[in-house]
Amino acid sequence: MTSIIIPEIEEGIEKILLVQWYKQPGDYITVGESLAKFSCEGIEFDLFSEKEGTLKELNVAEDTIVKIGDLICYLDSGDAISEELLKEVEKQETMEDKEPIENVTSLAEKNNIDSSIYLMNKNEEQVLFSPDSQTVPVSAISMTYKEVRSLISHLYQSAEETFFKDEASFFQDIKKMLRSRWVYMNNGNIIYDHNIAAVFPYRKYYELMDEDFDYKKHLDVSGFKGDAMTREEAAKSFNTTDHPVYKRILTLDDYSASKNPSISRIFANQTNSSKSIAFKSNGYDIQSYDVVNQKNNLLGKGFFVPVFRLNEENSFEINDRKALQLWLENRLVPSGLSAERQKEYDYLLELYQLKELDHESFLKELPSIAIDSNTFYEKLLNSEKVRADIDTYDEKMLTDPNRGHWDLWPVTSDEKPLTIKLNEEIMARNPKMDIREDGIVGIDFGTKSTVVVHQEESDFTLPMRIGVGYHNTEVQDWHYENPTVIEFIDLAHFLELYQEKEGRPDTRWQDVTVSHNALNNLMNGKSDHYYSILNNLKQWAGEKNNELRLKDKRGYAVVLRSFLDLTDQEINPIELYAYYLGLYINNQNNGIYLDYTLSFPVTYEKEVREKILKCFERGLKKTLPMPIQLDEELMKKFRVTAGASEPAAYAVCALQEYGFEPEEDEKTYYGVFDFGGGTTDFDFGIWREAGLKESRYDYVIEHFAAGGDRYLGGENMLELLAFQVFKNNQRTMRELNIPFTLPAECVKFPGSETLINESQEAYLNTKQLVEKLRPLWERHERYEEQFGKGMIRADLFDKAGHAKLNVELLIDQDEMEQQIEARIDKGIKNFFESLRRAFARSEHSKINKVNILLAGNSSKSPVVMNLFNKWIEREVQNTQNWGEVSGDLFEILPPLGTEGAYLKQEERNRVVNRDIITAPTGKTGVAFGLVQSRKGGSIKVIDRDMVNGESKFKYFLGIGRKGKLKTMIDQEEEYNIWHLFIDASEEDFEIYYTSLPEASTNQLDIKQAQRKKLRIEHVDDSAFVYIRTISPTVIEYVVADEGSILNGVYLSEINKVELS
Repeated sequence: MTSIIIPEIEEGIEKILLVQWYKQPGDYITVGESLAKFSCEGIEFDLFSEKEGTLKELNVAEDTIVKIGDLICYLDSGDAISEELLKEVEKQETMEDKEPIENVTSLAEKNNIDSSIYLMNKNEEQVLFSPDSQTVPVSAISMTYKEVRSLISHLYQSAEETFFKDEASFFQDIKKMLRSRWVYMNNGNIIYDHNIAAVFPYRKYYELMDEDFDYKKHLDVSGFKGDAMTREEAAKSFNTTDHPVYKRILTLDDYSASKNPSISRIFANQTNSSKSIAFKSNGYDIQSYDVVNQKNNLLGKGFFVPVFRLNEENSFEINDRKALQLWLENRLVPSGLSAERQKEYDYLLELYQLKELDHESFLKELPSIAIDSNTFYEKLLNSEKVRADIDTYDEKMLTDPNRGHWDLWPVTSDEKPLTIKLNEEIMARNPKMDIREDGIVGIDFGTKSTVVVHQEESDFTLPMRIGVGYHNTEVQDWHYENPTVIEFIDLAHFLELYQEKEGRPDTRWQDVTVSHNALNNLMNGKSDHYYSILNNLKQWAGEKNNELRLKDKRGYAVVLRSFLDLTDQEINPIELYAYYLGLYINNQNNGIYLDYTLSFPVTYEKEVREKILKCFERGLKKTLPMPIQLDEELMKKFRVTAGASEPAAYAVCALQEYGFEPEEDEKTYYGVFDFGGGTTDFDFGIWREAGLKESRYDYVIEHFAAGGDRYLGGENMLELLAFQVFKNNQRTMRELNIPFTLPAECVKFPGSETLINESQEAYLNTKQLVEKLRPLWERHERYEEQFGKGMIRADLFDKAGHAKLNVELLIDQDEMEQQIEARIDKGIKNFFESLRRAFARSEHSKINKVNILLAGNSSKSPVVMNLFNKWIEREVQNTQNWGEVSGDLFEILPPLGTEGAYLKQEERNRVVNRDIITAPTGKTGVAFGLVQSRKGGSIKVIDRDMVNGESKFKYFLGIGRKGKLKTMIDQEEEYNIWHLFIDASEEDFEIYYTSLPEASTNQLDIKQAQRKKLRIEHVDDSAFVYIRTISPTVIEYVVADEGSILNGVYLSEINKVELS
């Protein structure tokens, strides 16, 4: 119990009047709080408490005369920490010479409990594990410096997630402290003011500025380099009569501490006394601020109170979590925590300090580092959760002799000077034991979604759930279609972690996410986050000269060059996407796979295919544990190869699912219409039994022609519809200043120049409307009710990035239905043109039937089936185009997994089970076909559409004639053969080109072709311009005489042109 007495005030004053009690018994009093108001000779002043505790008893009533030295009340001080703090304050008059604060007490001292494990800066003799062992118990773990740093960082992150939760008792207590605004710190005589996120020195005396006052000589704040306050900070901080510093400032009147030091606890409130605080007016001068009258006093004097800002100038609105982080960052230890909370705070502070230490300091601290063993075990069990949001492993993994954890298995080739001593043995597992020796993984890297399937010890094929980490949940069919989307939240931090380790780095899902999570964030995000999410990975890889802009949610921005121009040292989103696929494939739920095969569109050039393979190889390899990567013999089995093209792979799967089993000379002719998200690919060939010289196989698929419609894709179709809706609502768009993009095949309209751009707002608006129209395109349940009303609402963004919610847009369902039908009709028309050309040029001109396989999710649209039936009727009427035909010329085989497919399979006497969601579908069938046509398997793939591994020329190239494209060089022409194109009588000429097969008829509307203007240097009426193809997208032209071109004699330099 502490006695509170009246202190000496001034020589000659013996009695004073107690005017008013500010506090009552039971109130908790902090140091510096006003207890009571007194009066003497017309001067009123307050008495402030020098102790902290509960007011127990009042010995004097109000309006009572008391003498100097009289006992007026009792205070019960219940906090030893505060007692020590006050004694320290009484000892020191100034803190100008105080040394910087020392490190806080180490965790080894504060948290020395039975469950702690310790790090040592020496590597004890290691037990050599047999490479053939499956599991081994371990009691010590050797680690590299980086691994320990990563562990500490993870432990801090885990602790922060635990202690910073709103419902956590620890955080609740911290918030209570902050609500009181003033927080005294144990490790320095300083007070934190939450109003300005800064600390003050806790002193009896503060410097009084005068004309010669140099404030820069008075900036020490208990060892921190402080600063003068700004006027705003002075006003914000000294806005109360309860300010703990304000109460300790002596009046400018004759109550000087030199006469009586104890008077430092009393502040005179007489009307003519100054209550001014000095503040910084610029980099050199200071002024004073009257805290009572709230104005500047340019001529008056002010007390100089330095502050050390934890954040920045004028930080008036920081939240509680930020305040706590700033305390940790500056090694501040608040006073008043309970013993339990103090231990938790010290744990947080120790981890925070450790993760920020340099290498040398870190090594010095090792003997004192203690880590709670349970937290370390949680890190092991949550390793996949942190990396890829995959289910946490169960605790028995660490104790079951037949299980164990990969990360505990030693890598003996690494120098690991640090050791963790464990309290008890836990099980390390040899990752080599989990290699699926006979396994193979097929990856269909799609425009909209990616599918992964695998085989192990048999031909039984199963899809894998990718991008869905909660394996304990019931399987849904959408789990097997992983959105090809990647989101960058903190790319710089991710890359730092990604590059730290060659195998299974400690990356965080919080920094980069993929799949369903990333797609959801794309649809629900703000416009300024658009560049943080990539949903066009495949298109970017397939197009030349296409730069990619990234900007993560932290503001880190980078512009990536075109895919083919990227070096191995640059950020490569496809590698990172492959890395995440690998994390879902290679883990302790699935095992480890070393053999991968990828599919590609038929139109991808060899150079692009090879680079994608390299990206996938690097990303997938990164997910293999280091003991496997360091085993040279094992790594000889690791490979990522190109499998069959996407439509050919689907044909392999679908022809078997439909029960085509040709024997001897029997041949099954097929054509694939692969209507995907980005493009539609065509593939034509035969399916036959293997011949005598192919005895290792059961069947052979021989595809001899390919084609496609570059812009016929489900997502492109939706963009086409979205553009039409925007166009029809252009008045609203102008009124709200809403921009949108110009999709492929769309053309500008009068007045669109102010609406169309390539901003992130325009792209996001297009994406938002695409999702609104998706139910119409995909025929969702009850979609007609939604679109039959003639109006939809969408959340859009204006050019400034401001959200415009529930924008009403007029729609015409009939118009959109007609637009869909017209565009698909055009694609099917080109399919039949390609089909005729394919079989006419092949050695198989006599056919009985062509089986048309519909593939891709977009093929499920009923419009596709209806239009195919119409086109088949037309083709049947023109049987002269097909030679000898017996029976039905065409048969349509619907996409696998649809009701139409089930009926067709039953018609062909196939047993089907509609409830098996792991069976191949029109989308997943490509991945199934990949592993079925694997190297060493029972199906041989012959590709006659390649030239030395390279695709054929992509385009039909010619000139315009009477509004039509007259083709002069088509896709079947050999490379490096000169073709006479036009006379050289003028320096300018034009070429038209397209990938649409309809161009082969010379009837394609010239407006559907692209044009390129070219120029020759040598003009000659008697010479000609010659053109030749040298790669799928590159041509060369030259001027030459007709008689000398074959001899390589030219009249000009050879010019190279890239078509796109």
